[in-house]
Formats: sequence, C-alpha cells, structure tokens
Amino acid sequence: GRHTFWTAGPLQMSGAAESAATRPPADVKASPAGKGAAEKVIILANNVGNAPILSQKQFSCSGASSVSRIQAHIQTKIRSSPKYADANVHIFINKSFSPAPDENLSDLYKCFQTDGKLVVDYALMEAWG
Repeated sequence: GRHTFWTAGPLQMSGAAESAATRPPADVKASPAGKGAAEKVIILANNVGNAPILSQKQFSCSGASSVSRIQAHIQTKIRSSPKYADANVHIFINKSFSPAPDENLSDLYKCFQTDGKLVVDYALMEAWG
C-alpha cells in the first residue's frame, strides 16, 4: 500500500526518553515551525523504503550547516538501534536527487522548501539519482 509521510507537527520527547547517544548535535534542535526562520532551517525527515521512522521527524538546524550534518544526525539516530548499527543513510531532496554533502542547507531551503520546511527523504539504499 501507499504510505503517507506527513505529520501534523514535531513529536515531543521527554528529557528521560532522549539519551546522550540520540541527542541532536548542538546546532540541531527540536523546533516548532516558524521560530527563527531567518537563521534556522526547519527539516522534515521522511523515511523511504525500509528505513526506520525517526521518533522526531521534524527538527531545525542552522542554515549555514551542510547536508552532511543532517545525514550524520539521521544516521546517528538510526544507528542507535542494534538492528541498524551498521546502516548507511542516503539523503534526498524532493524525492528526486541526492544533494552534494557540502551543499548549504539555507540554499536548498530557498530553492526547495515546502510550507516553510525543507523536506529531506532518507533511505538505507540509493532510491533516487
């Protein structure tokens, strides 16, 4: 069947549920939509194929950060599960292309944002170009 990847908003996590191993890096913070839009990019991370669903699909990151920063963040979250300890994450924009690892998030946001968010699809294997 067909899956819907959109969520109504960020998932809330209690401090106890979030361990140091799965805590986002200092420049990646949970953020409700609309805060700090000028300097932060809101990321909506959607799983593709057999990639596990993240417990926190929406987060924000500095617009000056690169795609590799988001890839590392998602990969760390996924690898926290023993089943996916060796998983390699592939990142896609608009379900169509894989951006360069050094691509600036604010540039991608300016070109490809949807409803104030940069939709980042992630998979455990290459899914699109």
